[in-house]
Amino acid sequence: MKQNKFKLLVIIFPFLLCACSKELKNDKKFIENLSNDVDFDLPLYNKSLKVFINKDDTIYATSLRELHFIKDKNYKDYKDFDSFLINAINDNLLSKSDLIKNSEFNFVLDKTVMEDYSNNGLNYLINKYCEKSDSKNKYYILSNLSFNIKQSLMYFFFKNNYYVMHNDHSGKYVLISKNL
Repeated sequence: MKQNKFKLLVIIFPFLLCACSKELKNDKKFIENLSNDVDFDLPLYNKSLKVFINKDDTIYATSLRELHFIKDKNYKDYKDFDSFLINAINDNLLSKSDLIKNSEFNFVLDKTVMEDYSNNGLNYLINKYCEKSDSKNKYYILSNLSFNIKQSLMYFFFKNNYYVMHNDHSGKYVLISKNL
């Protein structure tokens, strides 16, 4: 009986390992909805919406405006912004130098937040690190957290198809689910 359990674990363990190490990817429809507003001539338009890109275990926080500038400058062969954005966010398209030059900040994921997400999922992060707003599917990251924890939370929410914004009036980070 113990041998059968051991064989079963040997068979199942590689599958569990692969499932846990799977890279987070945004939903294609979510990314296409991000790119609907492309009038970047207006001052600060789309600047508050944060876009997070993982490159070599470093997360870069940028904006749609910055990504549009990168596309126009270095990736003119893309016919439309949607296809560029999908490849930039999900498929490791951008160079590290593009990201460094065009990001607000970069960081390495907080290990505690990574473990909380891996072991317990997004709902756990909501319950532990967020306060609910009056609006459905809208949350605020708790203010008393370190900046690295806030950054890590923003990344996981973004990768789960949430809009992530900074409210300049309240100073809070706003998370809005687009999983409708």
